[in-house]
Amino acid sequence: MSEANHDHAARLAAVRAEMQRLALDYLIVRSTDRYLNEYVPHDESTREWLTGFSGSLGDALVGHEAAWLFVDGRYHAQADREVDLSRWTVVKNTLGVSNERACGERLIELAKARGAALAVGYEPDRYAVSTLEAFEKQLLGHAIALRPASPSPVEAARGAVAPGIIGTGRVRVLDEASVGRTVREKVADVAAWLAPRRASALWVSKLDEIAWLTNLRGDEMAYQATFRAEALVTATELLVHVHVAPVDDALRAARPAVRFVSLQELRSAVAALGAAGAKARVVADPASVSVAQRDALAALGAEVVPLASPVVAAKAKKNPAELAAMKRALGRADGVVAEAQRWLKARVAEGARVSEVDFAREVERLFLAAGAVGLSFKVISAFGLNGAIVHHPPSETTLVREGELMLLDTGCYFEEGYATDLTRTFFVGRPGVEPTAAQKRLFTLVLKAAIAGMTARIPRNANGAQLDGITRAPLWREGVDFAHGTGHGVGINVHEAPPGVSKLSTTQFEEGHVFSIEPGLYVEGVGGVRIENLCTVVADPAQADWLRVVPLTFSPLDERLIDDALLDAAEREFLVNYAANKQ
Repeated sequence: MSEANHDHAARLAAVRAEMQRLALDYLIVRSTDRYLNEYVPHDESTREWLTGFSGSLGDALVGHEAAWLFVDGRYHAQADREVDLSRWTVVKNTLGVSNERACGERLIELAKARGAALAVGYEPDRYAVSTLEAFEKQLLGHAIALRPASPSPVEAARGAVAPGIIGTGRVRVLDEASVGRTVREKVADVAAWLAPRRASALWVSKLDEIAWLTNLRGDEMAYQATFRAEALVTATELLVHVHVAPVDDALRAARPAVRFVSLQELRSAVAALGAAGAKARVVADPASVSVAQRDALAALGAEVVPLASPVVAAKAKKNPAELAAMKRALGRADGVVAEAQRWLKARVAEGARVSEVDFAREVERLFLAAGAVGLSFKVISAFGLNGAIVHHPPSETTLVREGELMLLDTGCYFEEGYATDLTRTFFVGRPGVEPTAAQKRLFTLVLKAAIAGMTARIPRNANGAQLDGITRAPLWREGVDFAHGTGHGVGINVHEAPPGVSKLSTTQFEEGHVFSIEPGLYVEGVGGVRIENLCTVVADPAQADWLRVVPLTFSPLDERLIDDALLDAAEREFLVNYAANKQ
């Protein structure tokens, strides 16, 4: 047994001892944290500490005799490599099956096999209210009793972990002209929304929503432009409790519309909202507020009102200033990705030893040299056969050589505080080294799908599932498909909802939405191709009730991989305009 596996075996045993003490038959360990972040700092992830799996999404279920890790199609191969398969069973979900649903199905099977009630612990600070409610509904009628475990048995076994800081640890102040709306204007909008709902305040715990409301950014956590905090918006003010970053006089002076408060002051403000014995109505979005936070608000005497936050829709619909800021960032990122391709091709051509990890490090170096303040997600650098793994973690031992494809999926944050996200698949080879017909066909089919998505005309009430189908159509005609969504919203976080582009998305598009179009094809034993561009929708000049998808990113496409015979006239015209950065 390796030293790492021995360590994780001891951790699993310690967690099971805690479960025994709490009389729990099973324990659910989620991939998120108290902020419901997608990207959790490695040292703070209870799931990663217990399992060894480092992917951004994947939930664990621990029993006394067996344990399971649930992952989606992006992480099937990675999970197999990172966990001890003698102790963990990796459950590989198909497209459309969430980790929560797969976990629930396994619990139902276990309850039926046992023939008696199961006591199942969960972490209340890691479940959004709506997520837990859907989970409870799935388990309804089965002999399964969900029990909140706080602190989690994992935290009890691991011990306290102080929040880590990777950057300056300070909050960054944005020029409000660059984001189009001042804090006062945003607070006034929320207050106007609260009034007809007879609500006293809105509770905000999602970090990107706090960053948006305050027009502030942070760099304290990897792959995020946010800072740890929680907030309350009343009819007259925005109160923010910052958890880790320092709040000094300069920050207070830069944001006079924000009242920075201590945790006790924030709690007192909630408690003081009630009047004459009546409970204050505090809106808490069930999709973004944890069960623990909801319960804490109720304990302060508030009537918790479960409504979707108005911040979600407002943040997703980028105003002209925000779109301009995003375009500036995306243009700089396009240049970095193009430069990274030139660097790799030149190094390999001169016979240098370059691994996938080396290339990933160079990409990060180029971003930082171009002024980036950090990455928006971990660089995906997949060479040759590894391209068939959707989210392949770069390897030190896989060396890049001529004649194969390289898939690069990467993004960063510049000072504007909006995520960039771009995928390019390109051929590694000097002039005279030509791609195979099979490589060109694979690339061109994916390119046709990308063009279909980036040139789509859709009615104003069209949703993400419909655009997903439009994008996949060229692949479906060839009898091929890919097992992930076509795209996701992008904003302060690299993954933001709304909008979404997938077979299951019901989001209707609005002008100002920014999202990715990223079809791919992945062939085990051959390799993979993915092409990703960020896009938005604009009013169709020909029809007022229609929208047109347009790209926002223009990083060059590898012309050597394009089989012109597979393109039609409209696709060729698109490529000419694309090369000239014309929408």
